[in-house]
Amino acid sequence: MTNNRPLKQALEEYLPEGCTGMVLDWFASHRVTLRITKSRRTKLGDFRNRGPLVIPVISVNHDLNPYSFLVTLLHEMAHAEIHLNQKKRIQPHGKEWKLTYQRIANPFLTLEKLDPGFKKVFELYLKNPSASSMAHLPLARMLRSFDKKSDIFLIGDIPENSYFALPDGRVFRKGGLLRKRFRCECLNNKRVYLFNPMAEISPLQSNAEVK
Repeated sequence: MTNNRPLKQALEEYLPEGCTGMVLDWFASHRVTLRITKSRRTKLGDFRNRGPLVIPVISVNHDLNPYSFLVTLLHEMAHAEIHLNQKKRIQPHGKEWKLTYQRIANPFLTLEKLDPGFKKVFELYLKNPSASSMAHLPLARMLRSFDKKSDIFLIGDIPENSYFALPDGRVFRKGGLLRKRFRCECLNNKRVYLFNPMAEISPLQSNAEVK
C-alpha cells in the first residue's frame, strides 16, 4: 500500500505505461513499503531502514514525471535489495549497488511501450550508474524533456555572461564551463561558485533587475 491506496493503482498512476507489472513483481518478493511523498528540494527519493522490527521504506516524490519516477524508483529498489541481502556495510553507490541497479533496471529496456529515446539514453547511463541521475547530463536532459512545460529555467538554458538569481535572493553572472560545471560569480559577495548545468535558476532580463 502507498498513501492508503493499493500499490498497483499507485504505480499505474505514476509510472510509464507498461512498467507496473515488473515493479509489482519486485515488491511482491521484497518486504519493502513504497511511499509517495510531497516534493522535496534536496532529493527525489530515498530508502530508509529503521531497524529489524520495522519494514524498510522507499519514498519517491509525487511530482516527478513518469520517467523520472521510474528512474528514481529503480535507484531506491537497488538500495533496498542490497540492504535485504547484504550482512555487511558497503559503499552506498559502490560496485554492489551498480551491479544490483543494472540487474533490476536492464529488463525495463525491453519494454516496447517505453520511449525509444529514453531507452537509448538510460541504457548508456546503466553502463556505469552514478549516485544521482542528474549528474549524468544526457539522462538528466532526457528526463526533463518529459516534464510539463513550466517557467523553470536551467543554468544551461541561458547564455554566458548573462545574469540569474536563486530563490534566496543571490544574483550571479554566468561564466564559462569548467569540465562539467559552470563557473559563476555571485554579485552579492564576489565569490565564485560552480553550478551543475541542470541547476534551476531565475534569469534576469535587464540591468535594473540585476541592481
